[in-house]
Amino acid sequence: SSFVGVQVGYTIADILAKCVFGLTILKIARMKSHAEGMPADH
Repeated sequence: SSFVGVQVGYTIADILAKCVFGLTILKIARMKSHAEGMPADH
């Protein structure tokens, strides 16, 4: 039914949003670490 399709769509959107949010936090953390003088590969 259409209800199931909508729920699947919401689930996919939720997973993608969490991935983007996690990558954004990772990028900010790496930028802060680099600004504090830590090596980029650490």
